[in-house]
Amino acid sequence: MARHLALFLLSLASLLTACGGGGSSSNNLPGPDVSVTTPATPASAASTPAYAYAGTVEHKSITSTNTGITYPYHVYLPEGYATSGKSYTVIYATDGQWTFPAFSQMLDKRRKPMILVNIEQGPNGRRDIDYTVGGAPTYIRFLKQELAPLIESTYRTALPRTFSGTSYGGLLGSLLLSTEDVQTPFFKTYFLFDGAFWALTTKNIQDEANRFAATRSLPVRLFLTSANNPGFVRDVDNFEARYKGRGYTDLTIHRKDFNLAHNDVADPSFDWAIDLIE
Repeated sequence: MARHLALFLLSLASLLTACGGGGSSSNNLPGPDVSVTTPATPASAASTPAYAYAGTVEHKSITSTNTGITYPYHVYLPEGYATSGKSYTVIYATDGQWTFPAFSQMLDKRRKPMILVNIEQGPNGRRDIDYTVGGAPTYIRFLKQELAPLIESTYRTALPRTFSGTSYGGLLGSLLLSTEDVQTPFFKTYFLFDGAFWALTTKNIQDEANRFAATRSLPVRLFLTSANNPGFVRDVDNFEARYKGRGYTDLTIHRKDFNLAHNDVADPSFDWAIDLIE
């Protein structure tokens, strides 16, 4: 019995120190309800057979003057982009080091007329800073003042924009949402997949309330998913209840639960969400 207990505690400690689910000691974040691990293989190292895109894929990088960090990012352009003359809406997604192959291929297989910009975290562990409450304000300036203007001056883009984030990326999305412009939201659609909302502080929740006090209009479509085997389902429940309870006008919330582990929820969540948008 003692040996089994020791093994259990050792495994639990390993999970709690993994990136992406546990609190970051440098940010003094509280612990989550469950322990999760980081996906083991980044997009660049995936050993899957090459997929033949109908659209076009580009790989680039940007050095932020706000954060001082260089971020690789991947761009998926839909089939016919080069010759259509059309403008396309953009999905800005976090954690491109893991999610780009699956996300881009889902769009490509459906021939979705959308551009995907999937930005990587940069240096290993940087998401623990940029996507969480301490570093998010600076990272949000990078997204709005640097990355989006670059993308929208380089490619033929159209409004509205979509933001997509999973786990800490979902937490980042909640911080973007709570500070959206009262007249014209920067992002009109949010994909927040099993968001690490346990890390929201009292100030963050007050920011949500202040946004509601400024105007009851929030013309946004919010797509929430949760993992429950294990995952952050209770935290997603609480987040959804707060937004529903305020009675925003123009806010539409879509919700789906998955009987999956936290690390497995991003792909099926994206698959579900893109079928519900144009």
